[in-house]
Amino acid sequence: MTGRPMRYRDAMAAEAIRIGRDQHLPRRPQWTCGTCDGEPVWPCAPARVRLGEAYGRDRVGLSMYVGALLTAALDDLPAADAGELTTRFTAWTRCSCGTS
Repeated sequence: MTGRPMRYRDAMAAEAIRIGRDQHLPRRPQWTCGTCDGEPVWPCAPARVRLGEAYGRDRVGLSMYVGALLTAALDDLPAADAGELTTRFTAWTRCSCGTS
């Protein structure tokens, strides 16, 4: 580590590489899925599945990651409803269905 603070975009790119998310990445600043045609908003269902699998039982880590992305989305979409974005980005993280 160099002691320099890591830029936000660099940190998010490093996290995407760490969890192996090579598809279903958000298209910014619209926060739509770069892969899905049928479900334009991000996180789309496949992105939620991949994130859930990558974080497994670490719901705190998953929540922190999507919370950081939510902060970026709030900056990118100032006219959007903050409650709706919060639900879209974080509500699904509470379910541990399908994870082992």
